Amino acid sequence: MATGCGCWIGLNTSLLSQFRYPYEEFNDHVKAMKTVQKWEHTLRFGHLGREQTSRANSARVLEYFSDSYTDQKEALHKADLFLCMYDYIGRNALLFSRKALLEQTANGLFSVEPALLRAVHFAFTVPDRPEEISPKRILNLARAFRELDPA
Repeated sequence: MATGCGCWIGLNTSLLSQFRYPYEEFNDHVKAMKTVQKWEHTLRFGHLGREQTSRANSARVLEYFSDSYTDQKEALHKADLFLCMYDYIGRNALLFSRKALLEQTANGLFSVEPALLRAVHFAFTVPDRPEEISPKRILNLARAFRELDPA
């Protein structure tokens, strides 16, 4: 069953145990996206130009993950998780913004609080996660992460 962005629950459960995706690794990927989003050409998908469409950015992410891992199953699994987390944050941006966990910058990009990134990462990488991930539960988890690590 899909979670709305291509993530497959049954598939992820088995792959989660095979390919751990720690928060620190995810956070490194988040930081790399500032550069990756500027790529105008990829080997796998060709010329993308300066387009910032969902399709162009997904191609960049897939290229980045494919270059980052020797095991292509791991690369695709982590790229899928990464894109699903980004999609989830984007679909719930209004709520997260109202709760001061996300800001939209002048160029249309999102600035996401670390506590929200941790909460979303946790929810998407826990084994046997529910099919639907409640944004209200993510808010509660983000608040808990914020309290535990106020820095």
